[in-house]
Amino acid sequence: MKKKVNLSLNTKIALGIASGFLLTLIMIPMLFVFATAVEEEPERIAPTEHLLTTPTEGDNFYITVLRTERNEFETIEFERYIIGVVAAEMPALFHPDALKAQAIAARTYALRILAHDDHILDTVMHQVFLDDGQLKERWGNDFDIHFSTIESAVAATQGLVLTYNYELITPMFFAMSSGATENSEDVFTGTRPYLRSVSSSGYESHANFAVRERFTVDELREAFEDASITRNNISIITHSEGGNVTEVEIGNQTYTGRQVREILGLRSAAFSIRTSRRGVTFTTYGHGHGVGMSQHGANAMAREGYTYEEILQHFYQGVTLIEKNLLDSE
Repeated sequence: MKKKVNLSLNTKIALGIASGFLLTLIMIPMLFVFATAVEEEPERIAPTEHLLTTPTEGDNFYITVLRTERNEFETIEFERYIIGVVAAEMPALFHPDALKAQAIAARTYALRILAHDDHILDTVMHQVFLDDGQLKERWGNDFDIHFSTIESAVAATQGLVLTYNYELITPMFFAMSSGATENSEDVFTGTRPYLRSVSSSGYESHANFAVRERFTVDELREAFEDASITRNNISIITHSEGGNVTEVEIGNQTYTGRQVREILGLRSAAFSIRTSRRGVTFTTYGHGHGVGMSQHGANAMAREGYTYEEILQHFYQGVTLIEKNLLDSE
C-alpha cells in the first residue's frame, strides 16, 4: 500500500502546472459535498467586491467566506481559513500526519470551489469553518494547545494541493468507513478515477463504529409513507464494492441504501437489518457517505507509521502532490 511521493518543487514545472489550474477547472457537481451535506444552498447575499483574491498583504492570500449564520461576508487569510476548517472537520487529538492530510484535502477543495465562485460557504455545502470564538467555545481551556497542534499541521503543508492529470481534484472525505471506501459513482453522480474503493480499517473498536437503531413497524410505515410495510417484507438485495447497501426492499418499494439512510437518519448506508417482535433493527457500520478519505482511517494509518503523502495517495488513487503559489494563481 505504501507509495513513494515525488515532492520536487522545481519552480518552472510547479508554476507551469499552477498557471493552468484555474483555466481548466470544471464546475463541481453539487452532489459532491461532504458527509452531512444538505439538499439546498442557504440563501446567498449578493457579493459586492468580494472576488477570489481580495487585496494581498505581503505574502498573504485572502479569500471571502460567507458566514451563513450571520449571512455576512468575511475576508480571511487563506491559511488561517484552512486552520479553521481542519479544526472543524477533524479531532485535534488525531495524529499529526492525519491532520496534515486533512489540511491538504481542505486546501485543495477550497481552491476547487474558488475557481468558479467568488466566495466559499462555511457549512457542509462546501466545508465547515470555525473561527477563534467558536473554537474557544468548543475546546475551552484546551484552545491554545489544540490550536497550536492544528496550526503546525497546516504550516507544515502550506501550499500543497492534490492534482490528477494536472487538475485539482475534488477531495471528498468523511468520518469512518465500514471497512472500505466507496467508488464515487456508487454514491454520487459521476465517476471520479481517483475516488475508488480502497480498504480502510483499524478503528473497528471505536464506540460508534457499529450503532443500532430500532424502529417499530408503524414508525417505518410513517417514515416511508407505505402502509404495506411489515416485518416480513424488509430485506437487503445488493451491496456496493465498498460495503454500502445499494438496493433494499421495504414494503412494496425498492430503495437505495442512500435513500434509506436519508429517510431514517442513519449514520451510514452500510447497514444490516434484523427483525423481531419488537420491531426492525438497523445496525450501521462507520459514519458518512463513504467516498474519499476516511478520517478515522487516515488516523489509523498515521498511527501505523504512514506519512500524510502515503495516506493521501491511498485514499485518492493516482493523485500527485504539488506546491501551488497562490499569489501567482491569477
